[in-house]
Amino acid sequence: MVRLMSKKKRRPDLEIRGFGSQPLLVNISKAEAMMRRRRWDEARNILQSLNEQYPNQVEVLTSLAILYNLTKDFLHYQLVCTQLSQLKPDDPEITLMLAGAYMSNLRPISALRAFEQFLTRWPDHPEAPEARKTIAQLEEIKNNIIAEVGLSEQESLNLAVLHETAQSCLEQGKYTEGRQALDALLRIRPHSIPDLNNLSLICFLESDLEQAMATAEQVLNLEPNNIHALSNLTRYRCLSGQIEAAKSIAERLKAIASDTPDSCVKKVEALSFLGDDQSILDIFKEVQPAEVLDSTGMNSLLYHLAGVAAMRLGQDRQARQYWQQALKIEPGFELAKENLEDSQQLVGQRHAPWAFTLNSWITPQAFLDLAILEDAEKSEDGSGLREAARNYLQKHPEVAALVPLLLDRGDLKARQFALTLAVMADTEQMQLALRDFALSQCGSDRMRQQAAQVVSQAGLFPPGLVRMWLEGEWREVILLGFEIHNEPVEIHQPQVEKLAREAVMAFKQGQIDKSQRLLQNALKIEPDAVDLLYNLAGTYECQGQSEKALEIVQKLYQQNPDYIFGRISFAKIQITKGELDEAEALLQPLMSQKRFHYSQFDAFCNTRIELYMAQKNPEAARAWLEMWAMMAPHTPALDYWRQRLDKAKPQKQISAERVWRQM
Repeated sequence: MVRLMSKKKRRPDLEIRGFGSQPLLVNISKAEAMMRRRRWDEARNILQSLNEQYPNQVEVLTSLAILYNLTKDFLHYQLVCTQLSQLKPDDPEITLMLAGAYMSNLRPISALRAFEQFLTRWPDHPEAPEARKTIAQLEEIKNNIIAEVGLSEQESLNLAVLHETAQSCLEQGKYTEGRQALDALLRIRPHSIPDLNNLSLICFLESDLEQAMATAEQVLNLEPNNIHALSNLTRYRCLSGQIEAAKSIAERLKAIASDTPDSCVKKVEALSFLGDDQSILDIFKEVQPAEVLDSTGMNSLLYHLAGVAAMRLGQDRQARQYWQQALKIEPGFELAKENLEDSQQLVGQRHAPWAFTLNSWITPQAFLDLAILEDAEKSEDGSGLREAARNYLQKHPEVAALVPLLLDRGDLKARQFALTLAVMADTEQMQLALRDFALSQCGSDRMRQQAAQVVSQAGLFPPGLVRMWLEGEWREVILLGFEIHNEPVEIHQPQVEKLAREAVMAFKQGQIDKSQRLLQNALKIEPDAVDLLYNLAGTYECQGQSEKALEIVQKLYQQNPDYIFGRISFAKIQITKGELDEAEALLQPLMSQKRFHYSQFDAFCNTRIELYMAQKNPEAARAWLEMWAMMAPHTPALDYWRQRLDKAKPQKQISAERVWRQM
């Protein structure tokens, strides 16, 4: 029985009065309106924000209780009802709400005591008859507990309350209080398997992986087929970097029959960390026809994990159905909601599916220590990035083994963390993880392209074409170890630098004559400046004086063969003349170039693609285009070439014809 306080008519004793009350009540009304429209996320955001601004306000907490109950978020429902009962101990409705919350969270003795308190204080309440019926049911459960524990009634009930307290503390993050309750229980019953399992979870949440594993092993020594201990130990071994040991334990776990939804959840939860997708679906399908999947709130997680496994196996439609069912059971279930929404994006932009968020993969202390990496990233010069990353991995060595798993099946934050850590650490192990990720189908195109760029610069890809998953299909792309920078290439005297900048601005504004004059004035001071000569040729070309432009470019290349823009422009001239072998010979030396200014790189890619098109080799042109898009995704010329390669009507070519040399 889950009781809710009526919101149709506000109770006078619950009104918020005083300074600032109007905005509070207005926002509560907005949240209630959102709930009536089933816009749960918006209502939750409003109410949680209000709860932070106005802590311990009964009206806010009451609305939150209604929201959590309607969305079947019974854990938070119990937390809020506990707060309300402390604030309003003399309110019978709140006492009933708390009793119902205990029932929903499978806390029978706590529920029994709450209902008994309700009847003792309000025996004539309209809900008293219903409460008496519920107590009769709970009495039967109480008797079973007493028989199972084998102690006196009071001792047995005290143990049951301690056990429920430990569970609640575990769920609420009150680990010190939870450990105290468990220590008290284990002093009386040192071999209590449920309490030992809870203790192992608290050890993990306190970042003590070794003790968590030792406690799970202790359970298995007492009961070798205990599903909870096997599931926990599989996860602990996995998260400590002992992947093969985790797989071995998982095999023992899979061999045990799954006869309840709870056991199914624990099995598929452990297998989700290992990415054993087919086994997850096999276990799920065993219990699905048995109609046990709608008997407990835990099943929203079961449907979610089945959805993740299905999508990883290419069963996108089935995955969405599973997530929809999870949300039907628990409308506020964020993991299912976020995966479902992400799965609707374009294939190349998706991050789904993921089973868990980052804080489920690493210990709380490892999560807190991420601040070290964030501080290093924010440093102005980026100094200390590699040292910070390697120090982090030295402090948390298990995370190095988790990086490939996070890249493979983490959420956006987990993947971004793994990608950033791998790039920053720059070790052979991390580079191999990035290579495997770049060549996979996991995550967004953008993130895999970032990984590919880093791996290419490290020389881990062989020269030539590489097969990558882009925009939902396998494509051949060229990956080269170029570093793109935006540092000044040529340095001029201050007077020349000023003239050069003004010339660039005039050119961009279409004032070609003015740009030409400014460049000529600058060349009087620095007559051999290659970038000024190159841009001067551009002004002649725009004025239709192609012969004069050609003359400058030829002379520029002959006198300065290492000047990248001069070489590229001369190659373009050869392409125009049909001298394709000569153009190839001019461009080939640039393939060994390690660093390009971004404008040099754009000009090189543009001309390389032009040459391939002239050679009637559109596949090679497309491969270069993909590589270009990876390294400079916002270049305007990309759209022109995409349209041309897709045989669409070309747009007027602007930046594809000539890349103006930026100062």
